[in-house]
Amino acid sequence: MHEFKMGLKLLIFSFYVLFISSVGLAQDPIYATMYFYEDNTLSNPVLPEITIKADSAKLNKSIDQQLINLYESGYLSASYKVNIRAENRYEIAFVTNQVFRVAHLNQGNVNDEILNKIGFDSRSFSGKPFSYKKITGLLNSILDYAENHGYPFASVRLDSIQIADSEIYGWLNYQSGPLIIFDSLAISGYDKIKSGYLMTHLGIYKEAPYDERLVKEIPNKMKLLPFLRIYENPTVEIVNGKCVIYLNLSPNKISKFDGILGVLPNQKGGDELLITGQLDLDLYNLFSSGKRIALEWQGFDANSQLLDVLYYHPNLFRTPLNIEGDFFLLKQDTTFINRKFGLKISLIAKNSSKIGFRTEFHSSRLISISGFEDVMELPENVDYNITYYGLDYLLNRFNDPDFPTRGWSIAVNGSVGQKKIIENPAFNDEVFTGIDLNNLQIKVSGEVEKYWVLYKNLLFRSRLLGGYLEGDNLFRSDLFRIGGLRSLRGFVENQFFTSMYGIANLEFRSVFSKDTFFFAFFDQAMLKEDFEYVDGLRYPFGAGAGFSFTSDAGVFSFVFAMGKSSDQPFGIQHSKIHFGYVSRF
Repeated sequence: MHEFKMGLKLLIFSFYVLFISSVGLAQDPIYATMYFYEDNTLSNPVLPEITIKADSAKLNKSIDQQLINLYESGYLSASYKVNIRAENRYEIAFVTNQVFRVAHLNQGNVNDEILNKIGFDSRSFSGKPFSYKKITGLLNSILDYAENHGYPFASVRLDSIQIADSEIYGWLNYQSGPLIIFDSLAISGYDKIKSGYLMTHLGIYKEAPYDERLVKEIPNKMKLLPFLRIYENPTVEIVNGKCVIYLNLSPNKISKFDGILGVLPNQKGGDELLITGQLDLDLYNLFSSGKRIALEWQGFDANSQLLDVLYYHPNLFRTPLNIEGDFFLLKQDTTFINRKFGLKISLIAKNSSKIGFRTEFHSSRLISISGFEDVMELPENVDYNITYYGLDYLLNRFNDPDFPTRGWSIAVNGSVGQKKIIENPAFNDEVFTGIDLNNLQIKVSGEVEKYWVLYKNLLFRSRLLGGYLEGDNLFRSDLFRIGGLRSLRGFVENQFFTSMYGIANLEFRSVFSKDTFFFAFFDQAMLKEDFEYVDGLRYPFGAGAGFSFTSDAGVFSFVFAMGKSSDQPFGIQHSKIHFGYVSRF
């Protein structure tokens, strides 16, 4: 009855405002002052007055919102009166009446385990103003817990409600419904994937209690499998207490053979041109079980090479654990050679992020000791070993992990290592005098990437990547290597040695179809040059344009870039041209 009266008052007031506007006063603003009183005597203010300037529609919304606020504060019998002082000035008097409080909220037939898991405390309700939002939050928490623990058909309501004076008593009435368990996946559209592997990847196990969170996260977890596509949200069928999940999948040609050819002036060979190269072989979903093998080779200088080999084994022994091993080798001209052996154990969290624990063994050895016989202090490179232990974190929210047009991703890794410097017998004994041969070293790196749709097929891509290395004795062979097509365009691959850097990649793309687009870019870097004659920060940048297009033979790319640094002027004569080819299968 009370709600009917309130609705009638609001309806009459709305018709009055509509009448005023229909006779030509709607263009004038309405000034309304809202007062809040304890009772109909309108003599005891309980809240500060509010004055607003609005049109008729906004005034109605404001009145509705004030009533909702009062109800939420426990004034369940609140009402209001409208007084018209002038043709565009109103006074609205809200009467709050008494506050209704929760005298006792009984747990009813909800068991203690559920209430303990959701953090229910009856003291947070007893004696407090009745809050519909708070009560609804409690009921939703109970339902969420039920549907995530095998009871998706559970129901709960506030029952046996009693009101005495201004105190409310109520009991929780909970019905669990039948227990539902996971049974299997029904996969259509793609048969080169083992159902058991995919269930383990999704965290869904046969005869485990139904968990709504796992079902909702399926699209995000599928994005971590770049060789597959899911075209629509999964559907669920429940028969005789068993749940079957239907997935409509299709293959994505992500395995690739990638070759890049670079043509640039040979800064060590006069007017001759230097041909650099890169070879990538990346094979996904081996044996239909998600395994991966990757190999990368780079020849980025006349006497320098890089080799990186990786093997990824998901769901070891049908557990959520993934194992990844890699070997890395870097030969830097005739100076040093670095080797790295790494092992990572990772798992997928419930929010589809990937968390990993990693250990790495690094070794660095001088290739030639010529010229070091008379050195009396530590040179830029020495022999050493270092063992790192660290954590990795990856979260991907791209709409398409292979060719994103919107969304973002973040990848962070940090590690701590113990370095042992090895005394080279070819050095003078005084070189290592007073040097701590064992010290701590910290390495942190990360990358954040985001895509925006500016207008139809015009995209904006931004990426921020950086790294930080800290230790008492850092050598050139320790440092990060940046520069080139994947980090700072307009420079030779791995041109810069640095212990601290940040790079912003900004790129505009005009997209015609997948893998076919024109782009213009600007790359700005900040880096520390540790072994230059003058230590300090440098700000090299690169700019240019290019295109990528796809055909039956693969994806071709062309990039023209110019860069500027402290030792490289900005100009055509120092430009870099990169040709790329990717064959996907």
